[in-house]
Amino acid sequence: MKKITQLIGALFVLLPVFGVNAQRVLYYDFENTLEEVNGQGPALTVLGEQGSFVVETLNEVNQNTKMVYRFAENSGLQFHNAGADNIIGTDYTIEIYFVFDELSSWKRVVDWKNRKTDWGAYVYYGQLNFYNILYSTEAPVEEGEYTYYVITRTAADDHVLIYTDAEVKISFTDAGGNALVDEDGVLNFFHDDLVVTGEASSGAVAMIKLYDYPLTQEDITRNWENLGSQVFGLGELAQKVEAAVYPNPASTEVRLDLSNFGRNKKVEISLINSDGRMVYQTVSHNAGGSADIGTSLYPAGLYLLKAVQGNTIAVTRILIR
Repeated sequence: MKKITQLIGALFVLLPVFGVNAQRVLYYDFENTLEEVNGQGPALTVLGEQGSFVVETLNEVNQNTKMVYRFAENSGLQFHNAGADNIIGTDYTIEIYFVFDELSSWKRVVDWKNRKTDWGAYVYYGQLNFYNILYSTEAPVEEGEYTYYVITRTAADDHVLIYTDAEVKISFTDAGGNALVDEDGVLNFFHDDLVVTGEASSGAVAMIKLYDYPLTQEDITRNWENLGSQVFGLGELAQKVEAAVYPNPASTEVRLDLSNFGRNKKVEISLINSDGRMVYQTVSHNAGGSADIGTSLYPAGLYLLKAVQGNTIAVTRILIR
């Protein structure tokens, strides 16, 4: 059993941050892979049981569907910080969009010490907890609901802030370096330590971003307000457009309307089944027109049809009968 100290009557003061001009960001979007999107960092590795890529509805992203990585209880992912030139140093941001299936007691979110200690970031009955320093007075995390979760650390004053949905819930001075990666050089997600075991939940993750500088409150608020662009990996310049599909439900073929995409540029099209597997991929050079996609070879069910052109994206659910 953990012994925790509650922060009573805390006043969360946002201190100035430094180093915001640093430029390194690593992004993992879990589109059927654990690789970093731009090939600039190491692939994530599996802790515990192998998870699976599935398509889920994201409640905070206009009920859109997206491929996510679903992990079992006390399983998760490991980021090799040393292999990424220690992007998570004394200044950093960890940005995650994830869901836990069960919230009784402590559920591990982030571990900086490679499972060797019980210290680190948890959700405790829906409250945020950094053991054994403090926990939030509110319980903003809900069972079965995706949460936008951000941790920042500022080297100038060792200040750590933990946000959910762009609101600060945890604030403390990390004088002991408990939120620093240790000599093992790894950062673990969702897998509990080996000291007090079992404090973990099954769940899924749709996005992890790692920055070598602390985002400001304004940055985090903007990212929260543009969460769809964040989760679909297109950043602040993302443009989400509509792409009609007909007929829908489909039997032998669908036509994808590409009139909202720029002309004379290719559009990458992929079809993803309900198990999270990409079953079809093609490139259309008919942007501004349409693309025909055969569906007769695929089993009946719900599919995700995704079209991407640069920073423009359309995601449509289709039913194949």
